[in-house]
Amino acid sequence: MIPKKSTRIRKEEIVQASLRVIGERGANAMTTAAIAEAAGMSESNIYRHFGGKLEINLALTDFIGAALAGRAATIAAGSQRPVEKLHQIFTGHLALIAENPGIPRFIFSEEVHLGDRRLAEKMAIWIGSYLETLAGVVAAGIAEGEFRQGIAPRETAMTFLGMISFTAIRWSMSGFAFDIRDESARLWDNFAELLR
Repeated sequence: MIPKKSTRIRKEEIVQASLRVIGERGANAMTTAAIAEAAGMSESNIYRHFGGKLEINLALTDFIGAALAGRAATIAAGSQRPVEKLHQIFTGHLALIAENPGIPRFIFSEEVHLGDRRLAEKMAIWIGSYLETLAGVVAAGIAEGEFRQGIAPRETAMTFLGMISFTAIRWSMSGFAFDIRDESARLWDNFAELLR
């Protein structure tokens, strides 16, 4: 007999299946039937773990937020130089997007922007946490003399995130026609020059 999977594992599988559906067909195609098919389980099993689409979307938001803001906080607490920390955060963010094309399609979807306000509010909290971490790394770089004086930590963090977001949107709109990692390498080199 196959052992039963834990609730945590099932929820993770549902979140990953949701991201696959969104990445392949868009946020509007994310129905419980489509998720169940992508996850290889019944729709009733989806409802056993989530009360509906909003709960799945909130779990998606937490997955994305924890993956980005959580990883950034871990890197920021490390002992590398600030520029190395920013580079790690940058490449990690774009690698996560490359592995999960549904992320930009979800974040920029009407579901997040015009749907239930709790979803947008939760996303805003994660983004705020991420920006705060990035701004802290930039401030440390300025204080240590690695980044030039006169740049504003928060605005630099927003530029950093905007650079990633715009690249992700272009990549998604192109049907993933270019290698986002190659593009990101060129962007990073230019951004790092602007910091010095």
